[in-house]
Amino acid sequence: MSNSLAIAAVTATLQNLLFLGLRDELGSGNITTLPPDKARSNQDNQQVNLFLYHAQPNPAWLNRPKMTQVKQGMTDEPPLGLDLFYLISAYGKNDDEIAGHQLLGRIMSLLHDHKILTPTEIAAATQNSLPESNLHEQLDGLSISPQSLSFEDISKIWQALQAQYRTSAAYQVSVVVLDSSIPVKVALPVLPQTNENTPNGSRTFSSIGVPALNKIQLPHGQRSAQFGDILTLQGSFLNNPHLSVRLLHPVLEDSLLLSPLDQPTEEELQVQLPTPDETPEIASQWVAGFYTLSVVTPQAEYVRTSEEFPLAIAPQILSISPQAATVGNLTIEITCLPQVRPTQRVVLLLGDRGIPVQNISTPDSPTDPSTLTFRVSNVPPGDYVVRLRVDGVDSIPVDFATSPSEFADNQIIRVRENAG
Repeated sequence: MSNSLAIAAVTATLQNLLFLGLRDELGSGNITTLPPDKARSNQDNQQVNLFLYHAQPNPAWLNRPKMTQVKQGMTDEPPLGLDLFYLISAYGKNDDEIAGHQLLGRIMSLLHDHKILTPTEIAAATQNSLPESNLHEQLDGLSISPQSLSFEDISKIWQALQAQYRTSAAYQVSVVVLDSSIPVKVALPVLPQTNENTPNGSRTFSSIGVPALNKIQLPHGQRSAQFGDILTLQGSFLNNPHLSVRLLHPVLEDSLLLSPLDQPTEEELQVQLPTPDETPEIASQWVAGFYTLSVVTPQAEYVRTSEEFPLAIAPQILSISPQAATVGNLTIEITCLPQVRPTQRVVLLLGDRGIPVQNISTPDSPTDPSTLTFRVSNVPPGDYVVRLRVDGVDSIPVDFATSPSEFADNQIIRVRENAG
């Protein structure tokens, strides 16, 4: 989430993105951010004008409950999610319309290939002009999408701006999340005390009666969790009967709540991630990637929450085709859970090679897996362990049921001179 400079930071980032991508086409021209009726003042150069013509609350964020937004030390008021709408116009040198159309085509191609504003791009664009902006720290990704406006709709925009109409393109940037400035009351922490009943005599800060975490333990020494895994949470005040475990992910609109398993103690509780067999809806309700995990206890008018801990949840490969192949160029199809969203970063790790995804199918049902297509060139003979990396988290190709653990046979592609 971001402070009130976020809108200006988005405009500055888009301006910088266009400038870097159009330097050859612009020459000595520039990228302006003026109202269209005041944009064209110098006809001697190429020019692009980026104009924010509308900002509105994002409908999905309007309905978010307080519970999904509470963070320790922050406000318990839900943040404001905004959609920003931009109008982009291109002007050729000496008002050459052909040159302007070429420039507009280059802009649309650039934004078609650049659908996400990354934290690195935002930080680079704002570090000098908007140093107090923290938009680059926003967990929720910022997507750029074209707007399919009719000629009548876009003509009305130009008419409202009292500017002479010219061919232009409209884009939406979502979701810009502004923090509420209303502070929340948080109890002071008590001094840490060593508890001999806590594993390793660990010391934990906690407000009196407020749940606190100091460790998340995954099975088999894993770095990321898989569906069906039992997570062990260690801390203090973890035996509250109304306590839930909450997970947040920037792609998901709502938080995910899990109930502790039976008989938690004050210092430890266990919670189990759902399995595809028992809860097939996890295919669409969850995503792979990095979550934040906390424990929460509802009160009459607010929610008590622990500090948030990072938790990586790995994608699960269900099938690989082919698993036996001939040397050369391969087209590999992988089905996986949970479903992969279009904005997520997906890479296939084949041995020591990273291959970007070529196609992500859209499942027909909320319980169906995603099907991903990859194309790999010049694959020499060998046995290749396959891993799927989604938003930086790798699938786990290990069969923990064996002793000692081995790579799962259904996670290996065997390439031979003659597959038959």
